[in-house]
Amino acid sequence: MPSINMIAPRRAEKQRLERDMRRLVLVIMAELILAVVLGGWVCTKAFNMRAEIRGLDEQIAKLQPVVKEIEQYESATTKLKPKLDLLGNAKDSTMRWYNSLDRLTQSLASSTYLTKISTSAAQDNKDESTVINLSGVSSAQARVGETMLRLQTIPDFDKVDLHYTQKTSGKESTGIEFEIGAAMKGSDSSKEVKSDGANQS
Repeated sequence: MPSINMIAPRRAEKQRLERDMRRLVLVIMAELILAVVLGGWVCTKAFNMRAEIRGLDEQIAKLQPVVKEIEQYESATTKLKPKLDLLGNAKDSTMRWYNSLDRLTQSLASSTYLTKISTSAAQDNKDESTVINLSGVSSAQARVGETMLRLQTIPDFDKVDLHYTQKTSGKESTGIEFEIGAAMKGSDSSKEVKSDGANQS
């Protein structure tokens, strides 16, 4: 009798083991499928990465001559830099004179005309600044004063001095002959062109 009663528990234990075995097989199969999927994804990414690396290597190989050419240009530019700096300073100095003369033409009062423009080194300054001497004719003394006031508004002029005025008479008209001196700020000597050329406008 006792052996007959053990059949049902053994059968239930066998069914439970079979059920657990099926579950274990399903879990292992799911893990294997997941591992295959992950392995495929990793292999695909690695393949794509290698393809990108090969493409970048090809681009680098194609760009290498351009890089060498750029390096040659940079080396040539470095050699030319002193000349370019000198050219830039000369351009700044030229533009300074151009702008000053342009403002000068706009500063003349009506009925006032220039007959001569000359430059000289200042006698009382140690910085060897340049003085522009403006000689001309005006219809009246007041026009000369107005011209001097206008010249003082030019940024490149440090000070404006009246050298002389005198009456001049001709066959048809009379006027005032004058000479005005305007000191340039800074210096146009070679020393200052090297040091302050970039600050001149």
